[in-house]
Amino acid sequence: MAMAQEGLQKVEITGSSIKRTESEGVATTQILSRKDIEQTGKTSIADVVRSISADNNGSISGSFTNGFAGSASGVSLRGLSVSSTLVLINGRRTAPYGFGDDGQRSFVDLNSIPLDAVDRIEILKDGASAIYGSDAIAGVVNVILRQNYVGQSVAANVGQSSRGDGRNLSASAAIGFGNLQEDKYNVFMTIDAKKQEKIWQKDRSDYIGQADARPWGGRDQRGGFITSGNGGGSNTLGTVRPVNATGGTIAGRGVRQLPGTCSAVNLDPVGGTSLDNAGGGCLFDPVAYQTIQPETQNLNLYARGTFAINENTTAYTELGLFNSKAKTQTTPSGLTGAGFDLVNARVNNTGTGPDQLLLPIGHPDNPFTDARARPRWIDASRPRTADMETTVTRFLAGVKGTVAEWDYDAGFLYAESKTDKTQNGYYRQSALKTAINNGTFRIGQGRVNTPEVLALVSPTLFNSGVTKNTSVDFKATRELMQLPGGAMGIAVGAEYRKEETNSDATPYTNTNDIAGLGYSAAKGSRNVSAIYTELAIPVLKSLEFQLAARSDKYSDYGRSTTPKVGFKFTPTNTIAFRGTYAEGFRAPSAAENGDSAVAAFTNIASDPVRCAVTKLAADCSSQSVGAITIGNKNIKPETSKSYSLGLVVEPIKNFSISLDWWKIVRDGEIGGSDPGAIVNNPAGYPDAQIVRGEPTTNFPGLVGPILMVKAPYLNAGKTQTSGLDLDMRAKYDMGSSGKLNAGLVVTYMNEFKRTDADGTTHEFAGTHGDVNLSGDGGTPRTKVSVSMGWERGPWTLSGNVNYVSSISDTNEIGGDCLDVDANGKPYLGCRVASFTTVDVFGKWKYSKNLEFTASITNLFDKMAPLDVQTYGRINYNPSLHQSGAVGRYFNVGARYTF
Repeated sequence: MAMAQEGLQKVEITGSSIKRTESEGVATTQILSRKDIEQTGKTSIADVVRSISADNNGSISGSFTNGFAGSASGVSLRGLSVSSTLVLINGRRTAPYGFGDDGQRSFVDLNSIPLDAVDRIEILKDGASAIYGSDAIAGVVNVILRQNYVGQSVAANVGQSSRGDGRNLSASAAIGFGNLQEDKYNVFMTIDAKKQEKIWQKDRSDYIGQADARPWGGRDQRGGFITSGNGGGSNTLGTVRPVNATGGTIAGRGVRQLPGTCSAVNLDPVGGTSLDNAGGGCLFDPVAYQTIQPETQNLNLYARGTFAINENTTAYTELGLFNSKAKTQTTPSGLTGAGFDLVNARVNNTGTGPDQLLLPIGHPDNPFTDARARPRWIDASRPRTADMETTVTRFLAGVKGTVAEWDYDAGFLYAESKTDKTQNGYYRQSALKTAINNGTFRIGQGRVNTPEVLALVSPTLFNSGVTKNTSVDFKATRELMQLPGGAMGIAVGAEYRKEETNSDATPYTNTNDIAGLGYSAAKGSRNVSAIYTELAIPVLKSLEFQLAARSDKYSDYGRSTTPKVGFKFTPTNTIAFRGTYAEGFRAPSAAENGDSAVAAFTNIASDPVRCAVTKLAADCSSQSVGAITIGNKNIKPETSKSYSLGLVVEPIKNFSISLDWWKIVRDGEIGGSDPGAIVNNPAGYPDAQIVRGEPTTNFPGLVGPILMVKAPYLNAGKTQTSGLDLDMRAKYDMGSSGKLNAGLVVTYMNEFKRTDADGTTHEFAGTHGDVNLSGDGGTPRTKVSVSMGWERGPWTLSGNVNYVSSISDTNEIGGDCLDVDANGKPYLGCRVASFTTVDVFGKWKYSKNLEFTASITNLFDKMAPLDVQTYGRINYNPSLHQSGAVGRYFNVGARYTF
């Protein structure tokens, strides 16, 4: 990445293919060096990248294990979701994770990148890169791995929370030999192994460790309630309700709790998610089954060889192998569920209606001698589990050199990501009906079903997701002519790649035969060819322009040409102005336009039809509904325009300030089923279908609660987001007392405005919206990172302060509070509090060969603020406040270099 010429070191910075002597180009780029990464005290690339201030709503936390992409981790710059952020390794693409986020959005799993092999991370924040791909609508994260290494080293780290759990053991080794200048080659290899133990959420205190957050001003999220309207929830004792000959409710006869032992606290009459347990349901705490941190094992191997063929030609090759095993679990499965049968094109609801599951008269667990019974039950001893094994293979071979004053680089890349998922604890509804009808399957507290019956009704489920990326690329750069400001540079490049996706559905979900488990599948391939060019034009010593253009041709969508222009004006040695304009283009993924469908669960703010009549919290507060989205072959690509304008000031040596304004407008957005928008304006979505259950007994003449919303992918409108980035850096040499360095990075989101297909506009900045994105993480306006370090001889000490601003508990500015109590009063003042943590790091270089490190994250053991809205986890938000659920965490390590 570097080349010596005329005594000056020229480097290539993300956002440009032209090497230059200055690290500050026309684009806004944040660079994290190997030293910066080390001093964060974080032990994975995922934690480092997701901690940058530009990461926002739509990012994926590895702790959000209940999603389609469970245990994977993705970055969402500017809150525009993981599919709009391009993640590169050494400037080239790699294979995305085998399963899409929410079954739709393709992204690179950050966990698959080896930490010990990283040289630096460059984040291009101005979006829509004409150099790397016009689909980088929100920006680029370029992870630069080591290019050469000589020596041998071993390292080991051990971490553990202050509660004694969540132990993290890691070991790494590196070996390299050969001096490229003297020996004409360099070969090195790194290996990194890590084992992370789980952290049970129930082992934390206060509202983190239990679902009932009423003592702290929150709501009760236990399950198993029996409402005054005779709605029966699944619980560990089991409930039954008599039905008439047609399966309907019987007037005057409500839900009955099956016999069993229930503690007094779990008979709370005002408990349950609907704030109504008047029927006396035996509540259970779902937190008892949740983990804050899953159990994982990672093994990462990276090798690179560089060979000097002659003075002007160098060949290189890279091989990366990554294997990850994750074990996750969640609450036990209920017996029934509602979903869409894609094979027969019909809604299948085993909870109510003609397809419902019923205990026949005479079943040993049916107490009614004159009626069939509608059962609800969860088996406390059988949580739902998912074991995932991911293998990522990446092979690169290339040659670079100089010919006729052109510096060129050409390479061949093959990358593949495969995830195998094994799930247990789910019920196959058709088999369960058979076992219920013949009396072999039992429900109720203490009931034990035989292994033979369980094998029939609850089979082990296997499925895989595979993605492949095969590409050939070439780029070349040279100086063209001398201008008054210096040499004019040009870069040209071309790329051809084939993208393949084959994400299998979980067995039986295509007919909605697995209770509580959504359907997601995608299969497709396409060829993409691209050419691009870039010019660096220093018209004056003080004025430089950058012009770039890229033309992509997709085998399934034709051609798109996207330009980028930028400038840098330096009127004095102490100040510079810069700005960019770029256009972007993202073609639909295989999940969006292929033979695909996604059936998942999400939250809507309220049910406007029922709420207007009942005024009950169950209808007027946030509620979970099914969201079924099907592929649309007529979907069009997304387009974008991005703008940036900023200044860089260096008033004195070793002190600099940069302030950049950015704006991104993404049009023709590809969106899945948005139940909230459809429910609020059904007429605006003529292709959508709202499916409701049967009426409740307390309002028999009113339509029943919403079960699901079904719609195709569509170009749903546009999003406009803008804000400010502030970056301050300072260094100070104190002589014999050492050296100080400090930094401040602030991202302020001024607006996040979305316009739906029907013209409705939402402003999400500073709110919990968009509630449909990746675990309902919210869109904080401000994220801040402050760092300070001291170095003296063998000692290094540093500290980092991380701040996330508060958000309102509304889906949009001016919207109704998402969570209210039975009297309509918002919880927590309708706000989720801000969150500030402090991390510290220290290193002692004991000798030339041996060094020790230690770090403490969340030094003051700050608890994550109470969040009653997010569905990423109960009572806290893993996207924004994960370290506040883990608590104070210690890590110590040592490295020996031979």
